[in-house]
Amino acid sequence: MTAERLVLLNRVEWFHLDRPVLVWLGQTYWVDRNADELCVDRGDGRITRTPGYVCR
Repeated sequence: MTAERLVLLNRVEWFHLDRPVLVWLGQTYWVDRNADELCVDRGDGRITRTPGYVCR
């Protein structure tokens, strides 16, 4: 997904983060299900990863 505005994420649908993540306008984010991490493409060649867990 691409952020349409500045957002502070503490979960993405069923995926809960260990700590909130700030995503800036235009940055892309997705959940890496194999690693249980939220990935954010910061747009400068850097991808940040934040651990979390699936909550059903």
